[in-house]
Amino acid sequence: MFKTMVRALLCALAIGGSSLANAAQPIVIKFSHVVAENTPKGQGALLFKKLVEQRLGGRVEVDVYPNSSLFGDGKEMEALLLGDVQMLAPSLAKFEQYTRKVQIFDLPFLFDDIQAVDRFQRSPQGRALLTSMQGKGILGLAYWHNGM
Repeated sequence: MFKTMVRALLCALAIGGSSLANAAQPIVIKFSHVVAENTPKGQGALLFKKLVEQRLGGRVEVDVYPNSSLFGDGKEMEALLLGDVQMLAPSLAKFEQYTRKVQIFDLPFLFDDIQAVDRFQRSPQGRALLTSMQGKGILGLAYWHNGM
């Protein structure tokens, strides 16, 4: 899943390649999340930063803000929509106000195990959920398990 998220970001940045090549300053991505750096999500955010900066050779800088240090849990989505932050790693519940479709993950016993969840998220239907909020200014790049 993480590789998919990195690939999606790299592809998106490659599409705007001509403007990247002409940019004197690196593009800065503010990545806000609400957990500590030593958690799986915190470590994943730091790995994302490392891989993006390595692979894009200084053209993109990722600033990670853990522990709600930039925006708290209740303000992150608003900050994303206002352009004050470019990436988040919230729980799916945060997206329910933008699409009710993510409530599928709240249904008890729908999935037999975490592998079934992963299969659904990689399916065409699961991938469609990521783009279902584009009309509201939000594009999901990948799923990130929460609370595991």
